[in-house]
Amino acid sequence: MSDSILVTVAMAIYRPNIEWLKEELSSIAAQTYKHFQVYAWNDDPNDEYDYDFLFFQYLKDIPFRIYHGSQNLGSNKVFEKLTILAKTPYIAYCDQDDVWLPEKLSVLLHLFDDENVTLACSDMYVIDENSKVVSNSITKIRPRQILYSGPDMIAHLLAKNFITGCTMMMKTEIARKAIPFPRFFFHDWWLASFAALLGKIRISDRPLMNYRVYEGNQSKPLARIHSKAEYLEKYIIPYRQFIELVSRYFAGDKRLQPYKRWSEVRISYFQRPTWKNASYLWKRKDWAPSTTKLELLLPFIPSFIFSLFLRKIQLSQ
Repeated sequence: MSDSILVTVAMAIYRPNIEWLKEELSSIAAQTYKHFQVYAWNDDPNDEYDYDFLFFQYLKDIPFRIYHGSQNLGSNKVFEKLTILAKTPYIAYCDQDDVWLPEKLSVLLHLFDDENVTLACSDMYVIDENSKVVSNSITKIRPRQILYSGPDMIAHLLAKNFITGCTMMMKTEIARKAIPFPRFFFHDWWLASFAALLGKIRISDRPLMNYRVYEGNQSKPLARIHSKAEYLEKYIIPYRQFIELVSRYFAGDKRLQPYKRWSEVRISYFQRPTWKNASYLWKRKDWAPSTTKLELLLPFIPSFIFSLFLRKIQLSQ
């Protein structure tokens, strides 16, 4: 690795749409900032497509390396592997189907002007399957995804993730502190939580990429949930597991104590709602407004109505 290379672009590949991948590689090659390399990991051991030739064709003078796993790891573990392999001061995480704006790396890198900044990220334009821009902000099509900033950012982030992994650039040394990445939580929330607890997060004042929304997006909110029971099992209980795991890494950090209590009350209220727990949740509604309002009503919503509500949300994303 050349000493002048400061950033590793870490890309996870799994059975990609080749045309979309070509668009992404073209946009990466068009970056105004040039001191970076690309590390890609093909997570399908049975995939025989010649990605090396494709990357040579589109990245040209940009250093790259493609790794091939012997088994399917899943995106979290792939990004963990790439974080271990990256030796540059900064790492930028990358999906396989988006399109970067030319200034993405340059703008993100400049946000590290304060030595306490551990992670930089941005909003996104949204594109469809035909690469047509359908929104100038992810928050327009996912109104529950609010990009918080300022001194209260960490309060909102520890309650509910709003930072998307493919927009992130991070200090590699901070990302490595988060290893191993859990299999059951998206890597972006895990990494962002470490970044926030160990320093400061900066958000660009403009979108820096085109984010592709389509049927196969694995990060769609509530995508795997179809009933009240699944909401508890896959959304409320995992949050308690998430905050408990973070707490193990930051033992004694008093900032995490309120969230541990919040996680317990959410489960208790879902299983047996009381006025005391309802009052507790309402007082903390600013942490995650839409989540709190839904969960206060959830025990009283008939299951079939909740399933219809979920379906409507999923179709709109």
